[in-house]
Amino acid sequence: MKANHVLTTPLAERLYLEVAEPLPLIDYHNHLSVSEIASGRRPADLTGLWLRSDPYKHRAMRIFGIDEALITGDADPFDMFKAWCQVLPQLIGNPLYDWSALELARVFQIDWPLNPETAEKTWQAAGEQLADPSFTAQNLLRRFHVRYTAPCAALNDDLGPFAGLHGVAPSFRGDDLSGLTPQTIRLLEGQTGMAVDSLNSLAASLEKRLGSFHDLGCRFADHALDNGFCYHGDDGRNDERLRRLLAEGRLEPADAACLDSAVLRLAGSVYARFGWTMQLHLGALRQTSSRLRRIAGPAGGYAGIGRVATSELVALLDGIEQGEAGLPRTVLFCSHPEDSAALAVLGGSFSQDGVRGKVQLGPPWWWCDHLAGMRSYFETISAYGVLSVSIGMTTDSRSFLSLVRHEYFRRTLCGWLGEKAADGIFPNDFDVLAPLVKAVCFGNAETILAKSGLTELES
Repeated sequence: MKANHVLTTPLAERLYLEVAEPLPLIDYHNHLSVSEIASGRRPADLTGLWLRSDPYKHRAMRIFGIDEALITGDADPFDMFKAWCQVLPQLIGNPLYDWSALELARVFQIDWPLNPETAEKTWQAAGEQLADPSFTAQNLLRRFHVRYTAPCAALNDDLGPFAGLHGVAPSFRGDDLSGLTPQTIRLLEGQTGMAVDSLNSLAASLEKRLGSFHDLGCRFADHALDNGFCYHGDDGRNDERLRRLLAEGRLEPADAACLDSAVLRLAGSVYARFGWTMQLHLGALRQTSSRLRRIAGPAGGYAGIGRVATSELVALLDGIEQGEAGLPRTVLFCSHPEDSAALAVLGGSFSQDGVRGKVQLGPPWWWCDHLAGMRSYFETISAYGVLSVSIGMTTDSRSFLSLVRHEYFRRTLCGWLGEKAADGIFPNDFDVLAPLVKAVCFGNAETILAKSGLTELES
């Protein structure tokens, strides 16, 4: 990959090299293994580090008809790597083509093309580096200049691995609060020592449990509101529904949906009291191939793009805002490009005195975090919202090497700004555009953390 990749103007190159590139990373939502970070274990091989945890790569290999045994199965690791080398050269135009080049270059200083002919050479070169005792997840984070990273942790997960880690904090994954089960509630009671028999007691127990997250540096929570999400206002019957769930073990779908909405309102209020940022990942179509779900699990790279019911989302945000604690800072992640404008507009619908970007369109997510999707994001949030308050990029990834997507985002932003300036649309002025680049690439996320009380970030 060339040094000026997507930096097509002198101004773009200067913005990237002088402003964006030196900035540390804040990766506020991902699925990295905190146990791997804490343990200090070295990856066994390139397949284990690079391929096994990346559903993007799995999806591409399936499209080419690669046998599943060579994707997620128990085939020889080098054979799995060779299968990926067969696919990658054919992915021109797909973000994996650029990402993979960046991952090899930034982590292993490998700058030759990866293909079947270079597979063994690449495997050996990477393997020599992986054999170094210093090649650990913590050191990878340092090499990427990660200031703060937030791997997801569910409600009743063991938070022990986070203790003592600098710049690594849990991001609360709130999906266990949807479709509540008696088992989830009993485990929560065990965590907090508080009985749950009403929404008020559930709120108190949740607040106590999330206090443990907060003490470990957690400042973000997220919920997946998938394709078909429907919001239900409070009809006064949710305490009764909760008691029935605890007594009978299940609810009819209509009652379960009402209780889900009540718990979302409750959770949003807790986040607001803690000063957290709530992330809503919207519109994913997760139920596609039952066969692949059985093979690869719930996050196996086979999901599709659904839609966002904007009116239902607005009702949810309004319902949380009307609570005593108000609406927390909220980032809306969109899986369908055509829903982006509607979500960006909501930044002006739920504003708050003294808070920049209270509700905002999040960075490109899932099927949209590629060159075209990022450029579309910059266009959309600029025209329908405000780009300068954007919280910036996060990887939402299971792979440590995916941290290169911050570089991809920063290059694309600087390239887009440079082209706009060259066309006379934006000021062709480094001093005007440099603060915008710094804010979107790092400064806004840093400010959000500081305002939430987390002021001592690992440098």
